[in-house]
Amino acid sequence: MPDETRPYQGGRPLAAASGALGLAETESVPPALAPTAAAVGAALDATAPAPQVRMSQPMPMELAPGTPVGEYRVLRKLGEGGMGAVYAGEQPTIGKRVAIKVLAPHCAGDSDLIRRFVEEARAANRIQHPHIIDIFSFGQLPDGRHYFVMEFLEGQSMAEAIDKQSLQPDELRRLLCQICGALEASHQVGIVHRDLKPENIWIARPPHGESYVKLLDFGIAKLLDPTRTNLTQTGALLGTPLFMAPEQCMGRQVDARVDLYALGVLLYRLFSGQYPFQGTVITELVYQHVAEAPA
Repeated sequence: MPDETRPYQGGRPLAAASGALGLAETESVPPALAPTAAAVGAALDATAPAPQVRMSQPMPMELAPGTPVGEYRVLRKLGEGGMGAVYAGEQPTIGKRVAIKVLAPHCAGDSDLIRRFVEEARAANRIQHPHIIDIFSFGQLPDGRHYFVMEFLEGQSMAEAIDKQSLQPDELRRLLCQICGALEASHQVGIVHRDLKPENIWIARPPHGESYVKLLDFGIAKLLDPTRTNLTQTGALLGTPLFMAPEQCMGRQVDARVDLYALGVLLYRLFSGQYPFQGTVITELVYQHVAEAPA
C-alpha cells in the first residue's frame, strides 16, 4: 500500500506513524455486496430499541488476527480511540474486505454509549446514499461488546489531504458537490450529522476511476423524528468546537442548518487556509461562534 493511501475505518486519525484511522473521540459507495436495509434486520431498525448487553465469555481486549466476528475474520488492527477500536477484516469464503468497528470494553455497560453506537449504524443505514459510509452488519461479541461492519476503503481523510495540500481545484469541486449531495440526502430523511469536519470526510481513492467522498461517523447524529426519543437532548454540547453553529454551541435545539454552518466553516478553511475562529480552549471558540464575526 503506498504511503499516501491508508485504509479507512471510522473516526479520527491516530498518530501519523500508525497509518490508520480509529474511532472518533468526540461522540460525536458504491456498496459492494451490501444487503439492503431490510436485509440488515431489526438490529438496524430505527424503531427497534438498542440491544441489551449480554456478557458471557470473556475475550481479549484486543482482537487478534483470525478472531471470528460474525461471518467475518479479523485481519489486523487499524486504530483505536476512546470509544473503541477498528479492525480490518474479511469474509473468508469470498474474500470481501471489510472494516469492523468494536465498542471498547469499558463502554460495554454504558447504555447511553451503546445507544449512540447503535444509532450510528442505524443513521447510515437509513440514509442509503452512495457518499455515506455503508454499514451492513451489526452484532455482539461473546463478551457483550457491540460491533458493526462497514465497507473497507482505501484513501485518506480530507484533513490529511488538506494538510498535504494535495487537492486540486477540479477534484475539490467534485468532492464538495458529493458532500452536499450526501448532506441533502441525510436531511431529507430527518438526520442531522452534527459533527461535519475534515476528519469525518473520507476521500476514497479506488485503483480504477476517480476519487470520491464518504461521510463518516454519525455517532452524534440527531434524528428529527417527533415519534422518537432523541438521544441528544437540548442542553447537550456535542460536536467539534471549530465547526459548531451558535445554537449548537449554546446547547439549543438544532436542525439541518448546523450541518450547513459546518460546511461553511470547511469552505472557509479550504479557500482561506485558516479557520474563521481561532482559540486555545473550548469556551473561547464557543464565544467567538456565538458573538463574533469571522475576518
